Amino acid sequence: MSSVKNNLVQAYLDQVHKKLPEWLKWKSNEVEDILNDLEFQIMNQAQIIAGGDEPSDSNIQEAINQMGSPESIARPYKNRGTPKFYLTQELFEFYLRTLFAFFGIIILINIVIAIFKFVAAIILPTISIWEALGSMFGGIWIGCLIAAVVISIVFVYFSMEGFLPEDFGTIPRRLALIFPFNLTEEQVEENRLYTQQKLEEARILREQKFAEAKAVKADMAAEARIVRETKMAEATLKARDKIAEAKQKVAEAKELAKLKAEETKAIKALKTKDPVSVGDLVFGAAAGVIFGLFLIIQPFVDLAGVLFDPAFLDWLKIFGLLVFISGLFSLIRLAIGVRNHTGQQVMLILLMLYNIVYIPMFLYLLNNPQIFPISLVTGGIVDALVVGSLAFTIYFWVLVIIVIAQIIDMIDKLNKVARLQKIKREY
Repeated sequence: MSSVKNNLVQAYLDQVHKKLPEWLKWKSNEVEDILNDLEFQIMNQAQIIAGGDEPSDSNIQEAINQMGSPESIARPYKNRGTPKFYLTQELFEFYLRTLFAFFGIIILINIVIAIFKFVAAIILPTISIWEALGSMFGGIWIGCLIAAVVISIVFVYFSMEGFLPEDFGTIPRRLALIFPFNLTEEQVEENRLYTQQKLEEARILREQKFAEAKAVKADMAAEARIVRETKMAEATLKARDKIAEAKQKVAEAKELAKLKAEETKAIKALKTKDPVSVGDLVFGAAAGVIFGLFLIIQPFVDLAGVLFDPAFLDWLKIFGLLVFISGLFSLIRLAIGVRNHTGQQVMLILLMLYNIVYIPMFLYLLNNPQIFPISLVTGGIVDALVVGSLAFTIYFWVLVIIVIAQIIDMIDKLNKVARLQKIKREY
């Protein structure tokens, strides 16, 4: 082949390679097979056009024209996946888990920033707590909105290009450590067979289109036409056999997945009750957020000059912030899912460590009894706590019991972590 002829074919193959979908470009062996097969068909057709002689530049160009445009060659490889809204069914779960992951990161960053702002607001009167609270919610809203738009656009592009979860390697599986990714091994194998089937169908479509273009050449020698049609028929039959075999394997994979799903369902029916329930998380999230905001906002502040010490009101704001963050913890655990045992274990350990913060809060009250509004509790009988008095003794032991209850709650969370580990080990 002359350098000019080689340049004609290579330029066409380069254009086809550019038009192929990105997921296919990641599979270098598949791309190489497609381009080699395409080059072989072009040169074979050019030789037939030349009547068995060495093909000329015009013969090669005519063969390339019969193959069609690079876009028409690449188009069948993008038709992969089941449409669902603007995304494919196969990518929809991966899309949701990615959203949850980014939302969690954004919420965590804004909470950390808000804690520093709340502390600064208490220390420095020039900084408003309302501004800090508004900044936190505004940051969460804007960050989540931007993340949702960007991630949605990216996944729409992935769907249009024909991506499947298998094309992203281990990323979906690692993401599933926190956010469950329900794709089973059988479904992964099914997607792999589905990809092979799509590649085979695209190759058949390309060969059939090539066969139709060649059929237009009525002036070709009868012997060459018979040989060509015979080879095309053999290739088509072979491809159909492969497609039938792939479909059979897909059906077998689906049946196996169904049997395993039934087996898993039967096993779950025998499991003991999980230590984490949806009802507890919903109540914890709602109660924590509402009660925390109530203590931060303090709608009863008009009574501050009469019944409440300013230091006690500051203590209530910090305590309300801690309760509000605990509610957000429950909300994140609810998003993770009660069946995601690994994720719940991680969150329980973080929550157990976080609960240590409550202990110094109550110890502060214990060391500063003068700020506690004891007159509200006693109905005005006791004006102030005096060390050694009966009221102080009751006050002291109530706070000690609360601290002990916090420690018991931390031990209970550690016990739940152990129970979740036992469930994971047994099932």
